[in-house]
Amino acid sequence: MNRADLLTRSETPSLAHFVRSMVGMDRSAAQEAFSQFLSDRSLTRPQIRFIEMIIDQLTSRGVMDASALYEPPFSSLDARGPDELFAGKENVINAVFETLVSLQPHVQGLAG
Repeated sequence: MNRADLLTRSETPSLAHFVRSMVGMDRSAAQEAFSQFLSDRSLTRPQIRFIEMIIDQLTSRGVMDASALYEPPFSSLDARGPDELFAGKENVINAVFETLVSLQPHVQGLAG
């Protein structure tokens, strides 16, 4: 099986994405990416827990689409989603989304 077949079968956009989804993301790298939020003393305990859950997901799964923030286990903190959990702190939740996007492995060509 060549790389293109592997990516097609696994429904991943790149080899980097596939590998990270298999091995997860280094916990210290995930914590570093979200350190600004973890050290933000203006956040409530549920908001900090939300950030910690993102780190947990990245550590175990390696990749995470922002849409997952509206589903369990994240919705257990606020069923209305992260926009409501971070109401009044739109700059924080926007930065969380931007950080998630920045952590996505780069998509490379499918040539085998």
